[in-house]
Amino acid sequence: MVDVIVAEGLTKRFGRLTAVDGVSFRVKRGEIFGFLGPNGAGKTTTVRMLIGILPPDDGKAEVLGLNVQEKPVEVRKRIGVVPEASNVYLDLTVWQNLMFMGELYGVPQSVRKAKAKELLEFMGLLERRSEKAGRLSKGLRQRLLICMALMHEPSLLFLDEPTSGLDVQSARQIRQMLQKLNKESGTTIFLTTHNMWEAEELCHRIAIINHGKLAAINT
Repeated sequence: MVDVIVAEGLTKRFGRLTAVDGVSFRVKRGEIFGFLGPNGAGKTTTVRMLIGILPPDDGKAEVLGLNVQEKPVEVRKRIGVVPEASNVYLDLTVWQNLMFMGELYGVPQSVRKAKAKELLEFMGLLERRSEKAGRLSKGLRQRLLICMALMHEPSLLFLDEPTSGLDVQSARQIRQMLQKLNKESGTTIFLTTHNMWEAEELCHRIAIINHGKLAAINT
């Protein structure tokens, strides 16, 4: 299988603190890859280096065959990202959020509406398309974030703690939807989590990071 993510010796320092220390791993096309570790272990910092918004101090990363340091903008055009902190536009409706995101990604107007409808149906949000995002529960807002990240049909989706802070039922629904997305579309999924049980249930392979260093990885 083709590697869609290659991290080699990724290192990031903040002053005297080494947040990520020589991390190396590979993610294959079509798998759900879990990046497991406690809060503060270096998970989010690693993701930020992989998606090109934080340059590493040492090491390198390739995503979808592109050198992230050399072509960060091109990388971000071809991936979907769901950050831990919600970035939906609360005063816009569910539909307006998707239309805006589609426009940002350059999705042709002729395609935008059909894609938004397809995603909302898939995520069980179609009946709420006229509702303002600010009125959605946290679980439904997370579903909307995933829809927004998929508007341009990326082959690789990054999610940072996608079920953090959700109730048990909402977290289960998000996991089921991610599994369905991976199975039906072949989308590669890279997700961070601090929940061992969740990682084991959802992911094909898991890497464990602690104190900025890779402690273990499935091969």
